[in-house]
Amino acid sequence: MIRSARTFLAGGLLLLTLPAAHVEAALERVQFDAVLMTARDYADDRSLIFYCLRGSTETVPFLYAGLQADLEQAVQKLKSAGASARQSAEMVQMVLSTVRTYPRDAKDDALDRRCISKDVERSRAEVKGVSVPLFLRSPFDKMGR
Repeated sequence: MIRSARTFLAGGLLLLTLPAAHVEAALERVQFDAVLMTARDYADDRSLIFYCLRGSTETVPFLYAGLQADLEQAVQKLKSAGASARQSAEMVQMVLSTVRTYPRDAKDDALDRRCISKDVERSRAEVKGVSVPLFLRSPFDKMGR
């Protein structure tokens, strides 16, 4: 009787720990907020790149491919840092819901001025400024792998 009570109690204690074992790891709120801010800024920069290079039929497909590759590597960095699947998904959502593309004939004087002031073509060639990939920006650059 005592033995079965001990077994029952031990089993009950084990069951109490199961939900805790299944809780998904996650980044701390402050770190995740920094991830989302960086993702939003990256998307704004990517939008500018899409605008500035919209007329280059040779380049545009690679801009999309670069966006995808940057997101994949950023998700890997988040995983290695202990982010939850939801946090990774929210980061991807932030980028994809913020980034804008433009038709070849789009015209916006303010964006034209930003293309010049940010020196987008040189930035892209040198992978500096607005062209720095998401996974190389802070806080991603401090995350593993």
